[in-house]
This record gives sequence, structure tokens and C-alpha cells, in this order.
Amino acid sequence: MSNRSQTIADRPLPHGLGAGHPSSIRRLAVVGPLAILLLASACAPPPTEPDPALLEAVDWYTGVAGTVNETRARALLEEAVAREDPLAVMWRARVHSTGRMGYPRDEELAREIAKTVIPDVQRAAESGILEAIFLMGTAYDEGLGKPLDPERAAAWHRRAAERGHVLGAHNLGNAYAAGRGVPEDHALAAVWWTRAADQGDAITQLRLGEAYEAGRGVTADLAQAREWYAKAAAAGNQQARDVLERLSQEEAPPGSRTRHRGHAPQKAKAPARREAGPGPMPGCPGPEPSGNRKNQTTTGTSADRSRTPR
Repeated sequence: MSNRSQTIADRPLPHGLGAGHPSSIRRLAVVGPLAILLLASACAPPPTEPDPALLEAVDWYTGVAGTVNETRARALLEEAVAREDPLAVMWRARVHSTGRMGYPRDEELAREIAKTVIPDVQRAAESGILEAIFLMGTAYDEGLGKPLDPERAAAWHRRAAERGHVLGAHNLGNAYAAGRGVPEDHALAAVWWTRAADQGDAITQLRLGEAYEAGRGVTADLAQAREWYAKAAAAGNQQARDVLERLSQEEAPPGSRTRHRGHAPQKAKAPARREAGPGPMPGCPGPEPSGNRKNQTTTGTSADRSRTPR
């Protein structure tokens, strides 16, 4: 083969620039790792949209499907996990983190599961996949594959909420209610809860009922409170049903009240406005995470949180 027919790759290096020359070594030291990174990036599969079974599971979990059904939600989540959808696996970590969706609470297991998929979740979030954006909020809010960072959690939840994600709005409302990662602002909490509640999220419907009954962040309005309680109750929220029964008992004329949960009838009194803040999310053991999606029984993740993330 003549020199004219040699390719650039075939041609010998100029004199003095062999493999051992310092310039060549420096070039390899820079180009080598970069080439490896580029190759790894090129070989990694592109992020995909979440498994449809996962999205349906979340709808049953929050009540967006029309009612809360955690049994159905759990079955669908397991289907998506079995297909190794990384977002479904991250949701599996999420439900174990606080005992959501009927799963046993196991924070150590939740962290171990999250570690296996957090790079995929973050890559999907950075590419704009909405469910992944929300899950990055969970990661920072509950220490799942990321360090606890309320401000970053609120920022990711805001990104999801602004694009219409029901649990993004739910948890951003929780953040404002608790002053976690954002300044405490009950009016803004009500704004974001309303966005989630309008989509059918039963827990935020309950929270709005509490807000309107107490006049917290909104003008006190018992009729409006009843509307939100009724919507949450229709979706299967037992706490909302209990509140509606209490209100009916309080407003009944003297002598016409029936016993409520086995207690003697109370004396007639005007409807009471509750001055204390709304209690923990249903199933939430004490202070806990900051809010969440189709569940009725969410539990806490950190002692300084006043609301359970859905």
C-alpha cells in the first residue's frame, strides 16, 4: 500500500510524537475519560414515558380515578415494577418510605430501592418527563437517593405542579402550609391544594374543607367547607365523612341529636371554627412528610414535617 492510499489513521505519527511522548500522554489523559463518558451516554437508552399501569395506579391512589382504591393502585404498581419501569420502582421506594398505599413502612428498604434507579429518574426528569420531575421532588423531600433538601424538593414539586401534576400541586401546597422549603403561606397552600383538588385528589379536598371551616388562608365559609368535605367523602375519605357527621350533629336542633360514635348528645351550640391547624394526613403517624397522590393513608417521613406528602 502506498502512502497516498493510507488513511489518516494508518499513517505513522510524526517523529517524536509516539505513544510515549508527553504530549501524547496528556492528550490521552484528557480525551480518554471524555470518550468513555460520551460512549456511555450514547449507549444508555433514552428516557421513556412511565408505564401506563403506574399512571393508572397513581390515579386510584389519589382519587383522580373517581374514588380512592389502594388495593387496585397497589396491584397496578406491582405490574409496572415487574416490567422494570424505573419510575415505578422509584414509586415502590416512595410507598415504603412512609407506608403509603398499604405497604409496610420501611425507610431503610425505601432508600435501598431508590439508590438503584435514582440516576434513571433524574435523567428522565431532566429530559422533561413529568412523573420523573415529581419523583425528584420526593427524592429530596424524603431522602430517597438524594440528601434531604426541602428547598430543592419544593422547587421540583413546583415544576411538576406548574405542568398540572396533581401530586406536585398537592405537595407544594403542603410545603407552603408547613413553611417547608418555602415561606409559610396558607393562602398559597390553598391555591395549590385547589389545583390538586379540582382534579379529584381526595386528601387536598379534605384539606380545603378544613381550611374553609377554620378560615385558614381563605375566608371562612362553612358552606364551602361542606362542599369540599362532601367531595372527599364521595371519593372514599373516611375522615371527611366523620367531619360531615360531626357538623350535622353540631347543627341539629336541641333534643333532635342522635348519639355520635357512642357518645352522649352534646348541648346545642353554634358551628365551631377550629383555630388549630389541620391535623396530620390520614394514616399519618404524627409529624411527617409533606403531602402526596392517591392515598388515604400516608405516613410521615421526617419529624419536622406537618403534612404527609401524597
